[in-house]
Amino acid sequence: MTERFYLHIGAPKTGTTYLQQVLARNRAQLSADGVLYPKVAGDAHHTSLWDLRREWQQRDFGKDIRGHWDEAVRLVTDWGGPVAVMSSELFVYAEPEESLRAVNAFGDIDVHVVYTARDLIRQAPAMWQERVKNQRTLSYDEFLTDLVTKSRTPMAKHFWKAQDASAALRDWSQGLPAHHVHVVTAPTAGAPPSLLWERFASVLGIDGSAYDTDVPVLNTSMSVTSAEVLRRYNIRHGKNLTLLQYRRRLVVAGLLEVLAEAVGDTSRLTLSPAQERALSARAQLIARAIGERGYDVVGSLSELTPEPGSRLLAAVKPGKQPNDLTADDICDALLDVVDHLLRDRGKKKPRRRRTRG
Repeated sequence: MTERFYLHIGAPKTGTTYLQQVLARNRAQLSADGVLYPKVAGDAHHTSLWDLRREWQQRDFGKDIRGHWDEAVRLVTDWGGPVAVMSSELFVYAEPEESLRAVNAFGDIDVHVVYTARDLIRQAPAMWQERVKNQRTLSYDEFLTDLVTKSRTPMAKHFWKAQDASAALRDWSQGLPAHHVHVVTAPTAGAPPSLLWERFASVLGIDGSAYDTDVPVLNTSMSVTSAEVLRRYNIRHGKNLTLLQYRRRLVVAGLLEVLAEAVGDTSRLTLSPAQERALSARAQLIARAIGERGYDVVGSLSELTPEPGSRLLAAVKPGKQPNDLTADDICDALLDVVDHLLRDRGKKKPRRRRTRG
């Protein structure tokens, strides 16, 4: 019977996709080492979370996801090895009664919760981009202003639901001893990705260096222009698409890749000094709460509270921001996209029309 079960609940944009890829790639080796990473759908357990929350309209690119949570629980409880782990950054959005139901679903197995955290100064622009990739239309300036003041917009509330580690773990630690709650801090900018995996693996009780971490880079940051073009696309066309249709255009049809390759802009989103100071102050409060509760911290809480303006945050030079873009900037970017699509189409052999006769 499984002895310990680890539920990785997020937060988004903390290297979760990378960790899930490494876990999926090494599934066979992990199993041989006594660690189950159950296969339900894809590299992560997003569909299991949707099923737990009864969000069946989400589906898995058209496939019915009902029963995925029960299937994941069954695989964990039937596992003959000592350790099992599931991962989805979407678990962090569960309501308190849903998180309690999740933690209590595994019977006598020792349940642990794992939360990966990254400094808020890097998280703010990353999460705005992520929401734009999910049909949202709030401008970057409006998002940041609301984030550091009243947090009244849905996007700001969504941000703090996931990124306020102290609040998220208050819900997910219900009934769990403090040492069963693990906070893995994301290394500062410039550190090798494998360091995050090694920290995560140590929580599971395994040596991370023994596993293949050579996985493709996915879900990378967009440039300032690409992100703003997508936001304006959402304003004009997003409301006419279901979530499934939107995902198919962005992911399956490769719109995100086209934007990344076609738009000649490498600038990155930045924050003003005042915004950095406000988020740094909030991060200090969160880190203090984590320390006071006695959670197991892997890494260092200091990585969550870098000094505003620190180059450890990211090698990003202040430049043009979404609100600075002119109509000509947007038009040029769209022309670059059209050119990319036409050149790509020209590489493909035209289909021959069948004639009757």
